[in-house]
Amino acid sequence: MSSATPPPSITGAVGASARAGLARADVSSSEKHAKVLAHFLSGINAPVWVAVVDAWCALERATGLQVPGKALPAHSRPEAVSWWVQRARNDRRIPAGLEEEDQRDAFYNKVVNWWIAVNPAWRKEGVTGPASFAEHGLKQESGGDLEGLPAGLNGLTSVVACLWWWYWLAGVAEGAPAWKKLADDITWVLTEKSRAFGHKRAGVASGEEPAGKHARLE
Repeated sequence: MSSATPPPSITGAVGASARAGLARADVSSSEKHAKVLAHFLSGINAPVWVAVVDAWCALERATGLQVPGKALPAHSRPEAVSWWVQRARNDRRIPAGLEEEDQRDAFYNKVVNWWIAVNPAWRKEGVTGPASFAEHGLKQESGGDLEGLPAGLNGLTSVVACLWWWYWLAGVAEGAPAWKKLADDITWVLTEKSRAFGHKRAGVASGEEPAGKHARLE
C-alpha cells in the first residue's frame, strides 16, 4: 500500500465524516432545522450523541427536510416536547418542571415509555416499560416496517430533543447507561429510515419498483 494512501479504516472514517458534514450543511439550509441542529450541537461531545445527531441529519437530508403532516403520537408524550414546540424549538433551556431533581427519574421513564409506545408492535415483544427495555431492548430487524415513526420536526426530532434534555439532567459526561441504550436504539431507527429513503430514491431513478421488504415511507 502506498504511503500516501490511508488505510481502509481511516478512509472509511474520513468518508463518514465528510458525509456527516454534508448532511449537517444541508440541514442548516432550512432556518427551522438550523435552529434545531444548533440546539443539538450545543455542549455535548459524547460519541453516542454525535452518532444520534449525524443519523438525524442524514435522515432529514434524505427526506429533503420535508415530511408534511406527519407527527409522532402525542399519547404519553413528555410534556417537555410541547413546551419546546411552543417556543418554536428555539429555547435551549431545560424545560419547565424538570429543574427539580425528584422530577428527573419520572422524566427519564416517560421518555422511554413514549419511545416504546410509538414503536411498531413487531419491535416490542416482551418490552413493556423502562426495566424490560433496559434488559432486552427493542427488536432491530433491517427492512422491518417503521412507517409509524415519521421523520421531520414533528416526528423523530422530538425524541432526539428528549435525549438532549435527559443527557443534561443526568450530568454524566459519556451518558448514563439507560440513556446510551435509548440513544443507540434511536440511532438505529434513524439510520434504517435514512437507508430506506435511499433505496426508494434509487428505485425511482432506475424506474424500478421499491423492494417490498424495505421500510414503508411517509
